[in-house]
Amino acid sequence: MFAATLRHISQVRATTPRVYWIVWWGSLINRIGGFVVPLLTLYLTGDRKLSVADAGVVVSMFGLGQVAASVVGGHLADRIGRRATMMIGMFGGAAMTLALAFASTVWQMTVLVGLVGFVGEMYRPAVSALVADVVPSEHRAGAYGMLFWAVNLGFACASVLGGLLAEFDFFLLFVLDAATMAAFGVIIALYVPETRPKVVGRSAASLSAMPAAARAEATRGPLSDPPFLLLVAVTFGFAIIPLQSMVVLTVHMTEQGFSRSAYGAVMACNGVLIVFLQPVLTALSARFDAVRVIALAMVVTGVGVALHGVSTTLWMHFVAVAIWTTGEILEVPTRSGMVAAMAPPHARGRYQGALVLVWGAGNFAAQRLGSQLWQHSHAALWWGCVGLGVGLGAVSLAAGPIWRRRVAAGRAYEAELNQRASAAPRVTVGSGST
Repeated sequence: MFAATLRHISQVRATTPRVYWIVWWGSLINRIGGFVVPLLTLYLTGDRKLSVADAGVVVSMFGLGQVAASVVGGHLADRIGRRATMMIGMFGGAAMTLALAFASTVWQMTVLVGLVGFVGEMYRPAVSALVADVVPSEHRAGAYGMLFWAVNLGFACASVLGGLLAEFDFFLLFVLDAATMAAFGVIIALYVPETRPKVVGRSAASLSAMPAAARAEATRGPLSDPPFLLLVAVTFGFAIIPLQSMVVLTVHMTEQGFSRSAYGAVMACNGVLIVFLQPVLTALSARFDAVRVIALAMVVTGVGVALHGVSTTLWMHFVAVAIWTTGEILEVPTRSGMVAAMAPPHARGRYQGALVLVWGAGNFAAQRLGSQLWQHSHAALWWGCVGLGVGLGAVSLAAGPIWRRRVAAGRAYEAELNQRASAAPRVTVGSGST
């Protein structure tokens, strides 16, 4: 397995430019210090003595901030550029995280958690758009998978370290989280060039000369793209399932008598498994139809999260995490590759921003719905995860023909733009200067 992982890394390195790996390392550093949000519920219910329901309301503001970040970050990535947007997110997010450490009232914490979600998550659409800018379409799934791998390698480290540090001093988690965000900002400022493509061929005369299908792609945006909006809706439903680990699982395991460090170890299993399995499973899933892979991932994730409801020992929780982690590994890079293919070069930031919006909205819904439902009926929550996963899998299979046609149209349009760019060597289309 280790040899297969090394082979996959070598393959991605051969098909990605230097700027991709700079962002990869920066993302890893940032994620290693991502202590605060995963353990925020424990901080609020333990150190701040809030009820589970009240803590769910506060934490849900992070998701609400993500929703705003997705819209603003996506537009900024397409307007002022990927580099500037990422720097705003990292430096601004560091400032908001540090301010949260000094919040003394529930009102202050609620507002600042929302601002951490807004400012600190603004960089995500820009990072995803940058990958689409600099990596050829046929290699993007592997590149997104490798970035997902780095994020979860950092998450595995953060879960273990965060759980241990939380037992000692939670204030230190805020300081280190802010420091790693600022470090990523410095890396971007020093080493990441702007990659936003300058798209040729969108003048009125040029558009009129295009085939009808190409004209549709040239003027398309995320809100006028029904197949993409359907994918967004399905992804929103999917996001609610694994995000239960952020609020409900923490209090569920605490009720069972497990410590903060035990929860940290269980969640670290998610990152560790991704580190070891993601390169192998991504390479394997690439051989199969993307729609079927996504449908399978929905079902597997729903079943895995629901197993926490019947888990009474630590090893059973580890098994549950292993199952839903497999679903994550299958879904994330596959879906990211589909979205990158659907997005016209001039709108990549907004398309990727729509996905961040989905996860932000899912985070908001998951925290409020999950905590309230768990407090009312444990069984209803866990069975609901199974039902939602199976239902979304069925919807994905039914939508398969629509999504396949949309991806094919997007790739054809990008190929046409690349041909036009080859006749205009000063202009970069579909790739970034490195």
